[in-house]
Amino acid sequence: MEGETILKIKPPKAAVVFAVIALIFLSALFAVLIRSQWKAYDYIGKSAEMTNQIAITGEGIVYSAPDIAKVSVGVTSQAVTVADAQKENTDKMNAVINAIKSTGVAEKDLKTTNYTVYPKYEWKTGKSELIGYTVSQSLNVKIRDTKKVSEILKAATQKGANQVGDLQFSVDEPERLKVEAREKAIKNAKQKAEMLAGQLDVKLGKVVSFSESEGGWDGYAKILGAEGMGGGGEAMPQVQAGENEVKVQVTIVYEIL
Repeated sequence: MEGETILKIKPPKAAVVFAVIALIFLSALFAVLIRSQWKAYDYIGKSAEMTNQIAITGEGIVYSAPDIAKVSVGVTSQAVTVADAQKENTDKMNAVINAIKSTGVAEKDLKTTNYTVYPKYEWKTGKSELIGYTVSQSLNVKIRDTKKVSEILKAATQKGANQVGDLQFSVDEPERLKVEAREKAIKNAKQKAEMLAGQLDVKLGKVVSFSESEGGWDGYAKILGAEGMGGGGEAMPQVQAGENEVKVQVTIVYEIL
């Protein structure tokens, strides 16, 4: 309107300065965030930055005479009826167990691992006919005196055991041998690392990582002259216990200074 007066109010200088500073700060913060996100995206799929390192593998082997043996002993019986097959099998297995105990094996070292009853069929005149039943029972025997293995096997077969197998020798406390093998493996790796560092004219730093693996056991027995075992004959099987081998491999990663 003609003659109207418009009043203009200027903001204080302090407010303008504060607004400018805030704008600059927000712009800088936004730029930093963008840069961080771009840097993170740039490293996707890339491995972390590696320091100078060297990986050395060492091996330790320990040999030990076994102090226990384990064997599976069983009896398989056949008869026309289930009751007859079970009775025959039970009588023979009880005799086998008593014979094994008489050699000094404790009851805690005997464990029944299998007991099965199944029908037996035969193909006659174009069809399958039931002719009887088979009963089978297996017993795991832990032998703490390895010198008695042959004696125990002979005693079991003479009393009717017609299934003998899975004979193996081992150490009752294998962890002790593993510790010794590990110590040898670490010592072997250290010697290799020091020798290689000298050849490369570098110095070894701290251990970055350590891993180990076991090479397994070599504890299976060889049975010779065992043809008399299944028939209850007088032949004494020749059992060779040999030695157990415990192998441990370690890998040590050192930092290079």
